Amino acid sequence: MLNVKLHHLSFSTDQRDQMIEFYRDQMGMTEIEEVGGDVVLRAKNRIMHFVDGPKNRLNYAAYGAPDQNVLDELRQKHETAGVTLSPSPSPVFGEDAYAITDPDGNQMVFGVYSEMADDQSMAGRMQHVVVASTQVEAMIAFYSDKVGFAVTDIVRKDDGVITSCFMRSNNEHHSFAVFLGETAKLDHNCYESSSWNDIRDWADHFSDSEITIFWGPGRHGPGNNLFIMVRDPDGNPVEISAEIEQVPEDRETGNWEHNPRTLNYWGKGMQRVE
Repeated sequence: MLNVKLHHLSFSTDQRDQMIEFYRDQMGMTEIEEVGGDVVLRAKNRIMHFVDGPKNRLNYAAYGAPDQNVLDELRQKHETAGVTLSPSPSPVFGEDAYAITDPDGNQMVFGVYSEMADDQSMAGRMQHVVVASTQVEAMIAFYSDKVGFAVTDIVRKDDGVITSCFMRSNNEHHSFAVFLGETAKLDHNCYESSSWNDIRDWADHFSDSEITIFWGPGRHGPGNNLFIMVRDPDGNPVEISAEIEQVPEDRETGNWEHNPRTLNYWGKGMQRVE
């Protein structure tokens, strides 16, 4: 299994000013940098990079290796697996970073993990990103066979169709997931807080800004994490999570039924497909 963590994300958007305002004011990303005409927002343990383009698209997800040796081993693994490597589009990682492209055209960037801004913003480490796809099985094969992510849990309908697959790149339940959808797009991005009390504080913060929590508080089945969700100006769900499951390396893949209680053990589920 890989040993990388989600380090930063890049979204395309057709309303950059509104997205900057949301992630700056609501997500506490107070440091703004202009990089080649794009915008990078930073806060403690979370970085966003916005580019102009269609909304609801993942421009890239950047995963950080703990050191250069691990990154070199990872590059060799991907080259050996026959994955095409391309230059990194990230202005955050160094020159040794590189990118790969999945079957849906999403870019995954790998570089060396660096410490982020040390500020007083609320706890919310960038933890996972989820995409929707019409070709879930092809995506699972790519990420497990080529990229090296481990499949933690799979959700299936009664007819065997896979509706969700949660994958890990370290000992946390998932740092990436793919859901069955009507089109290929960004599904949501998630920030891991340190406790249930942090979720309470985030909920108060959103309420003070009249930002509606549209799902939660709840507890997911796969991952066992507590959560709330709001939407950014592009309509992308933004999740605040706590207590995500820590997974031993030899854990067998779990199988779950596609039903509302799988998505939310406490109540209503947000099902992307019936």
